[in-house]
Amino acid sequence: MGQKTALGTLLKAIGNSGQGKVVPGWGAVPIMTVIGLLLLVFLVILLQIYNQSLLLQGFSVDWNGN
Repeated sequence: MGQKTALGTLLKAIGNSGQGKVVPGWGAVPIMTVIGLLLLVFLVILLQIYNQSLLLQGFSVDWNGN
C-alpha cells in the first residue's frame, strides 16, 4: 500500500467533492437547446450560401476567388 501524504489527502478531498452530484430537473437543457438551434441555423445559412440558393449582393461563391 502507498504512503499517505498531506498533499495526497488534500488533492483527494478537492477532486471528489462534486462527484455523483446531479442538478435536479432540466438543468442546462434549455440553454443547450437554444445554442444547438442557433448553430443549426448558422450551418444551414452557410450551406445555402455555398449552394448559391441564398444569393447575396456583391458576394460570389467560386473556387477562383473572383
